Parts: sequence; C-alpha cells; structure tokens
Amino acid sequence: MRNRILRWVPASLVMILIFSFSAADGEDSGSTSGVIVEQILKIVEGNRPMAPEKREEMFDRLQFVVRKGAHMTEYAILALALLLAFSQYWRPVWPLAWRGELACFLYACTDELHQRLVPGRSGRFQDVLIDSAGALAGILVGIGILSYIRKKHGNTVGRVRTP
Repeated sequence: MRNRILRWVPASLVMILIFSFSAADGEDSGSTSGVIVEQILKIVEGNRPMAPEKREEMFDRLQFVVRKGAHMTEYAILALALLLAFSQYWRPVWPLAWRGELACFLYACTDELHQRLVPGRSGRFQDVLIDSAGALAGILVGIGILSYIRKKHGNTVGRVRTP
C-alpha cells in the first residue's frame, strides 16, 4: 500500500510546482524568463554588442521560445511522473499513454483557467496545446524506457505487487 502511495508523490510535486509557477503574476513570470534570456543574449553577443533594436527583437523572440520550452518541459516531466503512478494500474503500454496524455491535457486546462485569475497573466488554449505536446514527448520517452525495461527484465516490471 505504501508503495502505491509513493508512486503518486512525484506527480503531485510536479503539479504543485506548475501551480506555483502559474500563481506568479505577469511581472514575476516575465522577469524569471527574462533572466535566462539575458544570459543567452550575453553568450550570443560575446564581445560584439548588438544594436538596441535588434537586441530587443531578439530578446522578445528568445523569451517566447524560453517560456514555451519551459511549458513543454514541465509537462513532459509531469507526464513521466504520471506514467510512474499509472503503471501500477494498467499493464499494456498504450492505455498508460492515452491516460497520461489525457491527465496532462486536463491539468493544462485547469492551469490555464488558474492563470486567468492571476494579475498580468492570461489563459490561452494555445498554451494547453503546447503543454500537451510536451506531455506527449514525455510519454513517448517514458514508454520507450518502460518498454525497454519490461523487455529486459520481464513483463512484471512497473507493477506493484499486492501480498
């Protein structure tokens, strides 16, 4: 029983992390990604600073990529954590996949609704699709790992045994 509960801990922690990121107001959220973008621009510029207009344009483009990449990454991690939790209930790989994707999609929907309530933030269905794409990538990686482990160690891996 304890092992069954422990399998839900990683997914719960990732959901709490996503919720806390979404609770940050627009200014805080933008400044977090802005720090990362500034570091990238310093590397790109090297010893040759860009013209201010070009730097601002590149900053905006990079910030979009960093923010959406973060969305995809956090949902890929959530999908992997959900696969771990769900693997105790379903044996075949594909039921794990579609249940994991559905759970991530639904959580992304609630996350975007939550963001609509945060000052300076907006909820967009486009972000739900980006989150779902990240979840799909995580699920494909997770299924590949799980399939490899099950082939190598037999079909009993990934299943909680009840006494």
